[in-house]
Amino acid sequence: MALTSSTTFRSAFDHATEPAPKTHPHQFVSPKSYCVQGFSGSVDRDSAADFAAALDRVISGPVDGIVLDFSGLNFFGTVGLVLLRSFIDDAGRRFVPVVVVGGRSVTRPLELCGMAPYVKAFETLEEAGRALTQNEVAPSTMEFTVAE
Repeated sequence: MALTSSTTFRSAFDHATEPAPKTHPHQFVSPKSYCVQGFSGSVDRDSAADFAAALDRVISGPVDGIVLDFSGLNFFGTVGLVLLRSFIDDAGRRFVPVVVVGGRSVTRPLELCGMAPYVKAFETLEEAGRALTQNEVAPSTMEFTVAE
């Protein structure tokens, strides 16, 4: 199955629970925001370029955090792990926290390759967004290294 991706932006400001901020008519107020980059299909050798391009688009934007929604993936291969590791290193250098949403098909490879301590995984988008907007997740400050 081919890889598809979608990008949405969300804000910590919830209109249902908090009053709208008072602003000057010419002032733009941007509450803490985060990007949700969703993926479905497979991340494998054939889709690696598309996966890398989607990750590059996300990190270039002005956001306070990034949620990678892998809940629609049916396969996450080793090439995806390599690209994800590089992406998280880059985000850490930019002080942008990254979290993932996904089931066991994503969390298990993260555990096996030693990335689990550096990548917080959540069951739902709501949990991931709450963790980012309430400062429960910090950017990764340790680059992954491979012992020789």
